[in-house]
Amino acid sequence: MLDFRKHINVSDDFFVVRNLTGSILEGVGVAYLVPALLVWVYPEEIKYVPYFALPGMASILFGAWLSRHSSKIEDVNLRQAMVAAAFTWLLASLVSVVPFVKIAHMPLLDSYFECMSAWTGTGLTMMSNLQSYPKMLLFWRAWMQWLGGIGIVLVALTVLIRPGVAAARLYRAEARSERILPNLVNTAKVIFEIYLVLTLVGVYLYYINGMGLFDALTHSMTGLGTGGMSTHDESIGFFHSPAINAVTIFLMIMGAVNFTVHYRVFKDRSLKPFFADIQVRYMFFFLIPAVSLIAYGLVQVGDSLAQALQDAVFHAVSAISCTGFQISDLSKYPEVGKFLLAVLMVIGGGAGSTAGGIKLIRITLMYESLKWTIESAILPKGAVIKRKVGNYVFSEEDIQEVMSFTMTYVAFLLAGVLYTMLRVHANLADALFEVASAQGNVGLSVGITSPAMPADLKFVYILLMWIGRLEIFSTLVFIISVFFLLPRGLRR
Repeated sequence: MLDFRKHINVSDDFFVVRNLTGSILEGVGVAYLVPALLVWVYPEEIKYVPYFALPGMASILFGAWLSRHSSKIEDVNLRQAMVAAAFTWLLASLVSVVPFVKIAHMPLLDSYFECMSAWTGTGLTMMSNLQSYPKMLLFWRAWMQWLGGIGIVLVALTVLIRPGVAAARLYRAEARSERILPNLVNTAKVIFEIYLVLTLVGVYLYYINGMGLFDALTHSMTGLGTGGMSTHDESIGFFHSPAINAVTIFLMIMGAVNFTVHYRVFKDRSLKPFFADIQVRYMFFFLIPAVSLIAYGLVQVGDSLAQALQDAVFHAVSAISCTGFQISDLSKYPEVGKFLLAVLMVIGGGAGSTAGGIKLIRITLMYESLKWTIESAILPKGAVIKRKVGNYVFSEEDIQEVMSFTMTYVAFLLAGVLYTMLRVHANLADALFEVASAQGNVGLSVGITSPAMPADLKFVYILLMWIGRLEIFSTLVFIISVFFLLPRGLRR
């Protein structure tokens, strides 16, 4: 049997990963400095500036030192890119804990949970009484989610890493595959520009519908970034406004749509590419029956039809877009409603969007592959079946990869559900809901996630958020490399 470890040069891997990680860490350091600029608007918060400026400068300097030989990198293989991407999320979350530890006086594990939740766009939180915290800290949470939406790696592609193979490998390792333009860095810039424009549109819509400017900015950032962290404990429900709910639904859907579709809409100045996209159509295909069943369940427990429909639409969109905004207490939902929301969270949004989950294109492909299998059994031998879904053409290898990913995803999900049930004695519906939310990078909660939950369960949810954000395989490659390949390489 071939021992693949003999074909891996650990010293080369370490050199490449160190330099790639350093470049991205510089970007994290720059991001750290931005919240400090709020002191111009809120001068009373000047005492908090050191908790952002000092770790930010330290990240920039440390990143520059790590990446000092980046010009000597000639090529990056996919394994190295995956290890760098996975390590980046772990390191960025660790580096980002300082404001939570020093300003919010949170324990290190809770602070790390908060940062991982923010960077991965999950939205589960260890914080309560949010309005009591400084604006600078609340903005930091939203800012991390906004950047996490397009990806730490994508930010680095736009700003720091020169065009070439290294950038392309990192881009793929971070679980992105869309190509709007032939040049990867130009693609990254176009995505960033669209993302920024939609964020500003969200700020404007929130503001004209009665939301304060700071809340409008933070909720637009976390809505489009499908992160869902709010500045209020009641989330969007704090505002009690159907208009604000509608704006939020719009932003969540925009965040869950492939950015290639956004580009075509902007370029053609037409909504036709939006409704023609197969992932958009399947999103509504799943939403319509889910909304109907959830609303029916809410009516059965005493809600008015209007209130039930409003809650069902909002939370169904929040679930499938993997955003995590809430307008009511989900712990009081009927079991069937919780289960349906959990299913939507597992399905997730479109590939090439800021959403998490398995992704709509994979779910669609599994459904279509079942039809192709039946067709191949019915049609004459040698008949050619075109494996095409919308504008996407898939090979047999693509289908096998989707099946492998989905089975692995479900295996992690079930393991997390079982562990949650054992540790906090939750029922199946609640455990499935909370784990689907963590692994799908959603943020909806029925109350299991809190500072009071066991430390080991917090650690498990941190791992699930990390694994879900990088779509499993990058994290598995990282774990194998660190625990199996690195020790062998050091012994040689």
